[in-house]
Amino acid sequence: MVIIMTSEKFSKWHGIDRDLIDWYPIIEADKCIGCGLCVTSCGRSVFQFHYDERKAVVVRPNNCLVGCQTCSNICYAGAITFEKGGFSPRERVQSIIKELKAARKVREELQARRDTLQYNVNAELEMLKHN
Repeated sequence: MVIIMTSEKFSKWHGIDRDLIDWYPIIEADKCIGCGLCVTSCGRSVFQFHYDERKAVVVRPNNCLVGCQTCSNICYAGAITFEKGGFSPRERVQSIIKELKAARKVREELQARRDTLQYNVNAELEMLKHN
């Protein structure tokens, strides 16, 4: 497997260097049926397709959004997993959040972006009146 550098756009997750976070899909090649759903559905270009072998290949593992499991959820062959070391994906991502103190960083981000993230029920009601 050839690993391609992480896109600069995805190099941080809530201010944390993505290279420090062990989160990416693992493909069990013997289960992969080569449908290509993961390759064509991933908006972060984590995968490429090996046309000769008719298999998906993880080439940009750190482009994967921490906590995302869409590829695993849509893989009807059950070839993609995020389980590692006997821990479920949920346990793993919660451990990552705790170890890297991501929740604190998210609270700081919420405060810094308050003006753009604030929910305004009055504005929504006004918009609904006009639709």
